Amino acid sequence: MSNYDKVPYPDFIHPATHPGNMAAIARLHGVNAPPPESCRVLELACGPGGNLISLATLLPSSHFEGIDLAAGHVKTGNSMIGKLGLSNIQLHHGRIEDWVTEAESDGERFDYIIAHGAYSWVPEEARQAILAICQLRLSDNGVALISYNTYPGWHQRQMARDIMRYHADGIEDPQTRLRHGKALLSSVAQNVPQGSAYQVALEEELKALDQANEAYISHEQFEDTNRPCYFHEFATEAASHCLQTIAEADWGDSTYEQVRPDVASALASLPKIRRAQTLDFFRRRTFRQTLLCRDSVAVSEQLQSSAMESMHFVTSSKLEGDQITGSNGLSGTVDHPVTQAAIGRLIDQYPSSISCEELCAIVDSQEPDALATLKADLFNLVCVGLVSVSASPTEACREVSSHPRATALSREQVLLGDTVTNLRHQPIRLDDTTAHLVRCCDGQSDHASLIESMIAYAMANGGLVEGDQVITGEENLRPLVNSKMTSNLQRLAAMALLVG
Repeated sequence: MSNYDKVPYPDFIHPATHPGNMAAIARLHGVNAPPPESCRVLELACGPGGNLISLATLLPSSHFEGIDLAAGHVKTGNSMIGKLGLSNIQLHHGRIEDWVTEAESDGERFDYIIAHGAYSWVPEEARQAILAICQLRLSDNGVALISYNTYPGWHQRQMARDIMRYHADGIEDPQTRLRHGKALLSSVAQNVPQGSAYQVALEEELKALDQANEAYISHEQFEDTNRPCYFHEFATEAASHCLQTIAEADWGDSTYEQVRPDVASALASLPKIRRAQTLDFFRRRTFRQTLLCRDSVAVSEQLQSSAMESMHFVTSSKLEGDQITGSNGLSGTVDHPVTQAAIGRLIDQYPSSISCEELCAIVDSQEPDALATLKADLFNLVCVGLVSVSASPTEACREVSSHPRATALSREQVLLGDTVTNLRHQPIRLDDTTAHLVRCCDGQSDHASLIESMIAYAMANGGLVEGDQVITGEENLRPLVNSKMTSNLQRLAAMALLVG
């Protein structure tokens, strides 16, 4: 039995691992990544399979396989696969090392390989096996995503980890171990010189621990193996397995945000690996999600904007006049009327995506300059994170039907916890009342039936919170639920949870 059987790892969803995202970034760097709609995907250390199961529901014509050392994880995942009736996914119980075999046919190769939350947290043999599997099992233009803890940021976190592990040494119970470790860390922070760099560093780590999932902390901070590295070390190790880095799987991880223009210019002149490593020093980076491919594939140093013409766009940003503001807090200016019209179209279609071809169709064929401006503006908005791009479309139900239907996956997930996965492969945390509404949206119940279900739920659970009041009693709950049902269903549609 592994430690992950004793303390199951949280079943996290990782949006960056969507093949549509991986393919988009790879193609923008000149790599002709396989089509996400009909690909083969392998996830190493897949945990309970939540990340892979979500992808399997979103890409039904693709094939998915996962492997995990914890038998409990695999059992949990296979149970969910059975409930959903999925036939395009298999989870295997076993060691990563057992998959280090030469692929004898295309059916044993994978277009996308995911190792999220494994590389830094497994022994050396398994770490090398992850890279070897990418070398032996990737298809010719396949892309791998490997996440890992990085220096220099992890020097500070290592200090906190060492303090907690020392104090909790010999304690077997995970919750007690975590409680004792955090108690000492807090005590140290309170008893060092106020305002000192040491205190500031400890307080930062305590704040991060308070915001994190306890099961995640238990493994991140108390497992024997947690081996951060510098990016240049990772790139060298990957190269020894005939692999090369493409870019980071998250757009914002490769920009020069918060770096002075003169420094950004100097960084841009450096070789690729040295540039990325130096940027890590500026950012005090703690974590990376790096995309890799075979070293025989041509990777472009410059982003290929022409690759965006076959992609799909989506944005949750807001546009007021010529000012665009993203949900991530970033903002910018959109000057050209055609670009403003395109962004307005994207906003209207959210959470569904729109193809580049469809966006460009809004430009009058007699305005070639406007078309070039639109493409350039879209490219810039993607690069700064105000518009998202994918190699595969997102099709979500934007209009609430007479018999709303939430995704089958989300209706199963609300029975297990407060986090569901939407049609954009994003985790969405729900309050108890919204979670119950998701469960009730089975495609069979009309709005009147949903209202009755929510009234019964509220009465059985002490009422509903409205402002600073708790509303109880059927005579008070009925008008409240009735007045809010339409807007609450529209919220589910906006969260990309409805398919009908």
